[in-house]
Amino acid sequence: MLLESKNPGKKVTAIEKSLIILSIFTMERPALSLKEVCDQVGFNASTTYRILHTLSEYGYIIRTADKNYCIGTTPLSLSAIYQKTNQLTQISPIVDHIRDMCNETASFFIQQDNERICLYRAHSRDEIRHNIDVGTQLELNRGASGRVILAFGQRLQDKSGYFKNIRDKGYYLSVDEHNAALFAVAKPIMSVSGHLIGALTISGPISRFNEERIQYFLDLLTEQIKTVKIL
Repeated sequence: MLLESKNPGKKVTAIEKSLIILSIFTMERPALSLKEVCDQVGFNASTTYRILHTLSEYGYIIRTADKNYCIGTTPLSLSAIYQKTNQLTQISPIVDHIRDMCNETASFFIQQDNERICLYRAHSRDEIRHNIDVGTQLELNRGASGRVILAFGQRLQDKSGYFKNIRDKGYYLSVDEHNAALFAVAKPIMSVSGHLIGALTISGPISRFNEERIQYFLDLLTEQIKTVKIL
């Protein structure tokens, strides 16, 4: 699959080419050969190699011992700056605390374009649990966190209907929505000024789902969200 500039018809700049190359690395394919990178982005080998070499000089890319390429450490530093700038560092210990209190997987999702990204995640210590990795990008219009992000974000102006109902309840419960073995419940984290920050979620196997536990999860999420103070 060839990737293109986000501005069709416009000449792709060197910066855009660098960003396109960085964007093809995924959780499923974290390491790629030079040929694989070329095949995906559609640039010639010399251009691709030159960009990869420059990216490696600045720590965005690392060349492994087997001559493949993977993401370097610089994006990690930028992520830390992003989290501090947006006052999100206070959420990580909350996610850990929720996991410790209920022994289910706790997560925090934010929106990026038309996707939701898992920014923090604390996995249940139980062998049976809901597993995805930090940094995973998922569809926005699916799952408990996605529905909450839409209801309190892009669809905030809906005066009636599906997303208005989610806002009225203040949470979204997903059971057997896209995985029959899982449940998830999510509530929004709002800034002091009333803007959506993201969605705090508890998820786990349907075998541990019942009305009593769901109420406990909702109370736990509500209690922890009250401690978040983001301007």
